[in-house]
Amino acid sequence: MIVEDKYCIANYEQKLDLFSLSPSSKFILYLLKQRGPLKQQEILEKTLLPKRTTAYALKKLQKKNFIKKSKDLIDKRVSVFEIMV
Repeated sequence: MIVEDKYCIANYEQKLDLFSLSPSSKFILYLLKQRGPLKQQEILEKTLLPKRTTAYALKKLQKKNFIKKSKDLIDKRVSVFEIMV
């Protein structure tokens, strides 16, 4: 598997936001970049982070427009997260 470590950052302010993220947020962002869209439960299983930490990191990433949240096509109760940068 080829690993691409580059992010498409629009401006300097967004770059500062990326650097100011917590390590858990950066880890989740990296995981989404490598694995593609994932459900929250899949993120929990792959990172082994606590549910509260994961929820907070996903909320923060979504607020800063690094990821987007959408509903699963099969089960509308489940959210799917995918990277935007």
